[in-house]
Amino acid sequence: MTLKRQLLIGISAVFLLVFVGLIAAGIQSTRSYLEQQLGSHAQDAASSLSYPLSQSLGKGDAGLASIQVSTLFDRGYFQRITVRATDGSSIVDRELPAKIEGVPLWFSSLISLQAPPGEALVSSGWRQLGRVVVISQPTYAYQHLWSSCLETAGWMLLAYVVAILLSRMVLRWILLPLSAIERTALEIQERRFGQIGIVPKALELLRVVKAMNGMSRRIAEILDGETRRADAFRREAYQDEVTGLDNRRSFDLRFNQLLEGDVHFSDGSLIGLEVNNLKEFNTETSYQRGNALLVSLTRIASELLGQRAVILGRIGGTSFGFVVLGLDTPGISGLCRELRAEIERAAGEEDVSFSLGVVNFNKGDKRSQVMARLDLAIETARQSGRNALQLLIEDEGSDVSIGSLAWRELIQNALTENRWTLLGQPVVSLETRHLIHHEIMTRLVGKDGHLVPASKFLPMALRHHLMADIDQALLELVFRILEADATSTTHLAVNMSTQSLESGSFVKWLAGRLNRLGPLAARLSFELTEYGCSIDVEATRRFAALVREHQARFGIDHFGLAPNSLQILREVPPDYIKLDTGLVQEVPVSDSAHSLLKSIVTLARSLEVEVIAQGVENADQVEQLINDKIAGGQGYHFGAPSADQINS
Repeated sequence: MTLKRQLLIGISAVFLLVFVGLIAAGIQSTRSYLEQQLGSHAQDAASSLSYPLSQSLGKGDAGLASIQVSTLFDRGYFQRITVRATDGSSIVDRELPAKIEGVPLWFSSLISLQAPPGEALVSSGWRQLGRVVVISQPTYAYQHLWSSCLETAGWMLLAYVVAILLSRMVLRWILLPLSAIERTALEIQERRFGQIGIVPKALELLRVVKAMNGMSRRIAEILDGETRRADAFRREAYQDEVTGLDNRRSFDLRFNQLLEGDVHFSDGSLIGLEVNNLKEFNTETSYQRGNALLVSLTRIASELLGQRAVILGRIGGTSFGFVVLGLDTPGISGLCRELRAEIERAAGEEDVSFSLGVVNFNKGDKRSQVMARLDLAIETARQSGRNALQLLIEDEGSDVSIGSLAWRELIQNALTENRWTLLGQPVVSLETRHLIHHEIMTRLVGKDGHLVPASKFLPMALRHHLMADIDQALLELVFRILEADATSTTHLAVNMSTQSLESGSFVKWLAGRLNRLGPLAARLSFELTEYGCSIDVEATRRFAALVREHQARFGIDHFGLAPNSLQILREVPPDYIKLDTGLVQEVPVSDSAHSLLKSIVTLARSLEVEVIAQGVENADQVEQLINDKIAGGQGYHFGAPSADQINS
């Protein structure tokens, strides 16, 4: 047998073993999961059926019991439903043969799925009337198992074809000197070649095999590699090299997102830290000690501010900016005094001084104006003396000048009188321009009939913990739209507040309401902002599971700017992500931002996550996004928010 054939057989054998192993393991785990799901489905059905049966059988009405069983059985999700009396006699017995559609007969014969029965007692008071037994129909389980096998086989076949092609390239060099063969094998190693199971005794061929086996170890690292690559681009574009904090570009983008985007907040504060004589300190000592000091200040700020700080950035050579949400004036004042004391303790060991300035900001403020006020606060602190702190807290703007309690009363009245209106903005497929969904936005209707933008009342709603009530009122309107036109195929996407997710009563209400909505829930998508997901990952994971349980979709809004974006994507994979407007607008002017976007798309596609771009304003952006393989787009290029979008 020729050496070429031996190598090809070795590669084929390894891939065959891997293929069989993956298929076997996948079938076993998937079958076990599906059987558990079938059993759970049957048990849920039996439990839900036991109560109405207890009412009908308790009155001796076997006809009504038969109708109750038929109502559930005729949906087609069950193979058999039996109601037996306590003596074992059959009261109601409905049965269908096991249906297996869309799956080859040999596959269903080779791999059997056992649908465990679900049982529940039927009783009236203390008197047992019988037992209901339910067996689920395994049709969908077989179809899912078959499609999973086909998908795995397809990927393995593609990997095998690539491996064979690369092998032929290597074999061209077999008759060349052994050093050239080894060098070629090492080059192919960077191409992530497959595993060779044969270990030749010849030293020359052993080197080739070892090199190619090294390549196989890279295949398992593809997903992790994409994550690391995307994170590297993010660090290159948006992270300060010395401190690891956001650089000025990232700080500006994320701060703009807070001020102008859909992320709502209350009591925003910007803390500025300026190290006054760092340049002289570096000259007298060394840049290494200066960098060490900056790292120390970074650590102190990170530990003290913790999760209160949504943005930690180095905005200049000696300047830092920290954005804190949710603290009123006394709270931010106390926190900054504590920060000043900790920094003074650390800086006291070195011959440096600093100035701290603090300003407040509100939704809709201009970043340039907020930063100008921060510069004034820092300069005032510098003029006040060494290591001084200056708070420059302004009264809230005219839009909220009616006062916090008045805002609370206004929102509560709107909730009582149901004075809300909905707007919708289309999200479309970039290539086909087909509608993906409408993103729903809410407006409060004032007593004078004027619409109050969400950016005005939501910060006050957050302050007074009214978001769960507002989200419930919003969802009721959305549910009515779905129920009013049950035949429509239009999908609606709704943004949720993390404050609502923290409310147990809201989550319980939502679960019950989605259950009542039934199949119409499949036309819904629920979105959380990237910042909201990062606040409580476990709560986000539970919420995603809840909406998917009812066939609704889960998406992450304003994605891509936070340092932990990729971690969130891996920990809680959504059905889709919406890239933040700031990142999308950075792509044409920043190669590193473009590289980050492409890496996010690659990682998302490997996780089967749809990518949608926000802030699409012109046809040139659309063309660029299509080239970057982004699926959908949202922005004024496709339509402005309008009530007509959801009422048409």
